[in-house]
Amino acid sequence: MIFSSILSVAGGLILSAAFPTLNLDLLAWLAFIPLLVALEREKFLPRAAICGFFFGLAFFAVDLRWIIQTMVTYGKFHPFTATLIFVSMVSALALLPALFSVACVFLNNRGFDLLLIAPAAWASLEYIRTYIFTGFPWDLAAYSQAHRLALAQICDLTGVYGLSFLIVMVNVGLLSFMKFFVDKDWNHLFRLLITFACLGIVLIYGTVRLRDFPENKVVADTVSAGILQGDISQDIKWDPLSRSQTFVRYESLAQDAVKHGANLLIWPETSVPVVIGGSDPSWKYATYISRKLQVPMLIGAPYEMRSHDNINFFNSAFLVENGELTERYDKIHLVPFGEYMPLSWMLPLGPGLAAREADYSAGSRVTIMKPGGFPPFGVLICYEAIFPDIARFAVLSGAEALINITNDGWFGNSAAPYQHLGMAGFRAIENRVWLFRAANTGVSAVYDRAGRLVASLPLMEQGALVQRIPARPQAGSFYTRHGDIFAWTVTGLLAIMFFFGFSISRPLAKGFK
Repeated sequence: MIFSSILSVAGGLILSAAFPTLNLDLLAWLAFIPLLVALEREKFLPRAAICGFFFGLAFFAVDLRWIIQTMVTYGKFHPFTATLIFVSMVSALALLPALFSVACVFLNNRGFDLLLIAPAAWASLEYIRTYIFTGFPWDLAAYSQAHRLALAQICDLTGVYGLSFLIVMVNVGLLSFMKFFVDKDWNHLFRLLITFACLGIVLIYGTVRLRDFPENKVVADTVSAGILQGDISQDIKWDPLSRSQTFVRYESLAQDAVKHGANLLIWPETSVPVVIGGSDPSWKYATYISRKLQVPMLIGAPYEMRSHDNINFFNSAFLVENGELTERYDKIHLVPFGEYMPLSWMLPLGPGLAAREADYSAGSRVTIMKPGGFPPFGVLICYEAIFPDIARFAVLSGAEALINITNDGWFGNSAAPYQHLGMAGFRAIENRVWLFRAANTGVSAVYDRAGRLVASLPLMEQGALVQRIPARPQAGSFYTRHGDIFAWTVTGLLAIMFFFGFSISRPLAKGFK
């Protein structure tokens, strides 16, 4: 059991190295092999669960290590409390790899082939992780391949879960190839052949799709968006004495973007350091900038809504045209511990670390904004960009572009801003839509319809980025129209295997097939 546990931990550490900041993305295609070897040694289901749990602990502890520093530095949590929350969170997430391990051992013992079990189980559990208990689909396996665009194109059919399925399948295929040299079973080579046939099909599809969306396509009728990255430190962001400095900086960046032809100015999440709708009217300086420059602006700001004796706060995005607030989107998917405190009735720890006077309330609908001189767009605030369904529904509702406004200043100079950036790019591929990303401290960026990172601003620098796109950009894909049909299919397939597996009274296999 000790050796199996070491193998499992090693696998989790290898998988974590595939993500930023190491970006050793090819390791994802090998990272599951140590766990699968451990599972072959530990056929007893509780031990298999322990192996998967250790794999998950190792991966999530390294991949999400920035969370503790964020809570201590900006949330003012005591280090012990922050560590306790982090350990609890990582342990809960590690339960899913534990279930993956149990599924692999149980179903393989009932005669089902690991080449089907493992990819289906992993993709299904990633889909569950996206939605269970508000969801936390941070760094799904597929996101490690953010720079492998030929592979990532399959996501316009299957969503991100299809690429995760392929990654685990290749791991099983390579393990089968290794086992061939031990027992000379030609079935292992047959599995390898199936694996690389699937990989080849995905690569061919991706190559063709990249040609469908050429990088330097000349379009006569274009518009430009100006992304403003203020790089305002969290330490002074809400300081009233620094407020004028913030507005002056964004006005300067806006002027620079307009000089370069921007038809829309995009400010980051909560870049306006005043609660709109509250008693302090200084937020109106943002509308003054819009009126002065005569260019529509998308600004991020907290919003206060009073209803009788209740006050609700929202993390919002406003469209400003000619000095007037014309449209508003309230963030739908809030960050636990960041924008609200879960179980606050039981654990009175105060509001989430990103909230001000009180926890934020969730918005109820997607808003498609239609400024003059720019295509209609949907807004993704902060980590809404890691939830495929929000972006998909915006495009279904008529968005021809997506704009992700975020404040990654909470993460400092850690791996998190780069992880967040890579995940956002997949929304462009899934929905074949241009995606603009404005981040307070970076990384601000633009993705084209093929998911190419066509422009960006470095982390911890201020600047303005202007990018031209077609005035009438097409948007939408098979995934946009049909959603997570792939994830539903593999989850249903897994359920069928379990149904028949429980009907078999005794194990049929003695080793991984």
